[in-house]
Amino acid sequence: MFLGAASTGCSSSTGDQPRSGTARPHSVSARATETTAPNTASSVPSSTSLPRGVERVARDFTTAYAQHDARHGGDRSYAEAGARAAKFASGELADVLSQQRPSQGKAWAALRAEQARQKVKVTSAVVPDGAPAVSASSALVRVGYTLTTAPESGQPRRSSEQLVVRLERTSEGWRVTALPWA
Repeated sequence: MFLGAASTGCSSSTGDQPRSGTARPHSVSARATETTAPNTASSVPSSTSLPRGVERVARDFTTAYAQHDARHGGDRSYAEAGARAAKFASGELADVLSQQRPSQGKAWAALRAEQARQKVKVTSAVVPDGAPAVSASSALVRVGYTLTTAPESGQPRRSSEQLVVRLERTSEGWRVTALPWA
């Protein structure tokens, strides 16, 4: 299952800005209108129920996976973010993350044309509703984050995104092994 997930991703977004075709092309989006009021602590799920190592790896993987620099001298493709994320992954997922996929070319070209930089701010890391609790050897985590796309000229765009990751404890500690529900 995780091989397909690596090529299709698992992300949903809400935001008040229309997509300009610069989002990571292997994301599944479900847009909703976002209010103009900022998120409050009560609207952001707590991450206190996750073990520290699980939360750290889930957050670090998501940041590495979703952040891109399409400016001159930056990333050459989405695959570079995959290579950064692979440092927090293991198994077959780690092998496929840095592979370039022809289906990503058009979206990357649009991001590159804007000379945009995409930054991630993780807002939550929680066990998804209905998912099993974290065990000593595995965890399922939904990471919520704000993605800010800042083109070289023009206003930055912000969207609320999420990525679900499956982690397993390995000899190297917690590692992401799959992107389920992609």
